[in-house]
Amino acid sequence: SPGGSTALPSLGGIYYYQYGGAYSGFSGADGERAQQLDQRFYLLKLPIARAAMAVGGCLLVFSCVLMLVGVLRLPWHFPAWLLLECSLDTVIAIGLVPALYYFFHFLLGVYNSSVCKEREQLYQSKGYQGFRCSLHGAEIAAGLSGCVAVVAYLFSAGLAVRGYRTVHKLKQKPVQL
Repeated sequence: SPGGSTALPSLGGIYYYQYGGAYSGFSGADGERAQQLDQRFYLLKLPIARAAMAVGGCLLVFSCVLMLVGVLRLPWHFPAWLLLECSLDTVIAIGLVPALYYFFHFLLGVYNSSVCKEREQLYQSKGYQGFRCSLHGAEIAAGLSGCVAVVAYLFSAGLAVRGYRTVHKLKQKPVQL
């Protein structure tokens, strides 16, 4: 999306009237100003959104690789793999903490910008309340998901160490029938 006012009501038809697009209150110079501010606000938030998607995608690929490795029973054949997995899980968990800080620090900088303040005032002048310059639920949920990921990766590191000990112990003594 290029940013700006591209909501469902702007498509016309029944959505236009059902969701209040026909009575949006923006026309002429106000409409153009609202669209410009929306686009500038979108461009301010774009870098952190792209970075968050890239990090999330990399972590997804990493998790899928670990599942594939487990299915192929690689840890049984190469127990040292579990130590590598433990160290990678620990590095990721520790690296997510500053990443979460940067995520929220960047977003708060965007919400404290003059573009956001001007946009908020414009929308409030027309009676809209959903355009405040504060963190939104999706952004807070993303932060909480990041905190859960930190705990999950630390837990996974602990399980990798436990698995290494178990595999190492089983390889030391053969199974007795």
